[in-house]
Amino acid sequence: MNWQIRDGSAADAVACMEVYVDAVRNGTGRHYSAAQAMAWAPTDNVEDWLPPRLAAGQTWIGWSDRRAEGFLTVTRDGHLDFFFVRPEARPEGLADALYERMMDWAETHDLAGLTTDASHLARSFLEKRGWRMIEGETTIRHGVSLKRWKMAWQRSSRKPMR
Repeated sequence: MNWQIRDGSAADAVACMEVYVDAVRNGTGRHYSAAQAMAWAPTDNVEDWLPPRLAAGQTWIGWSDRRAEGFLTVTRDGHLDFFFVRPEARPEGLADALYERMMDWAETHDLAGLTTDASHLARSFLEKRGWRMIEGETTIRHGVSLKRWKMAWQRSSRKPMR
């Protein structure tokens, strides 16, 4: 799969929502039940929380020749807010490319660290890259419990990808 990464914005909310729904409903089955996935992504429609959060941070979107395949948003103060990649695009390195784009951005903006609230899948990905787990927590979405982890990365902990 060939893809191209470009800057995104609130205007890309429909494309990002499609990625989000696909990634959650079809790519988290090893870690979350079907009921949890549906609580996490209950609708195919753009929810009102998405466009403002895309606008509030720096967003990158990986596009194939036919659709958005993944996106990542980091806030100006260094909180990794969204990081979703369609299941079939994961083996192609898109997650790594989006992540590296964010890390280059963090370096350019002289951020000493980054934070996130990570799912099971994101936690595994980030721990391999030097992030540390601070604490686990359970959040409730549409009446269903979802496990996630507060995580942090400090500049000195960046591991080379090679």
